[in-house]
Amino acid sequence: MPLSTRSEFIRPVPLALAALAIVGWLVVALFWTQTAYLRGQLETGLRRAEIARQGLAADYQNLQKAAGTTADLKTQAERAQKALSDAASARASAQNELAELTKQVNESRLAVSGAQEEASAKAKELEEVGNRLKIANDQLTALQNETATLSTQRQQIQDAVTAATDQLADLRRQVDEATRALVDLQARTQAAPPK
Repeated sequence: MPLSTRSEFIRPVPLALAALAIVGWLVVALFWTQTAYLRGQLETGLRRAEIARQGLAADYQNLQKAAGTTADLKTQAERAQKALSDAASARASAQNELAELTKQVNESRLAVSGAQEEASAKAKELEEVGNRLKIANDQLTALQNETATLSTQRQQIQDAVTAATDQLADLRRQVDEATRALVDLQARTQAAPPK
């Protein structure tokens, strides 16, 4: 009997079938290890994508909060613009008042010399108007500086929101690619012959 079994394995057909079975098992083992490796890589990529998505979502929420403060900055800028207009009006009014006072001073000099006290009072009013004009000019300069600063901050916030939106779109594209790769891998795994 041992001779009969040995002679069966010497024949070419059983040897070919045995070799084919070995090659088949090697291919299945290779495919299985490749599938496990790819699945591990895909899961790692999905975890990284999820972590990145969460980070970007947090950044996006922070930027949305900052954008909320942009509305406050816009309101402040509008207030500053109104204050600037008011200061410009006050300056024009002060200049008109200054011109009027100067005219009155000149008329009083031409008048009776006994009007000296009235001229002193007008000079004092003129000085007060000059002080108000200086204060208005200082306020105007401060408001212009504040408006420029607010405009710069607003632009920086808008740039940050645009960058975060671009990053979020890129992350969504990466997640879509990873999802397609997972679906493709699952389809290939299901199409593979059963073990």
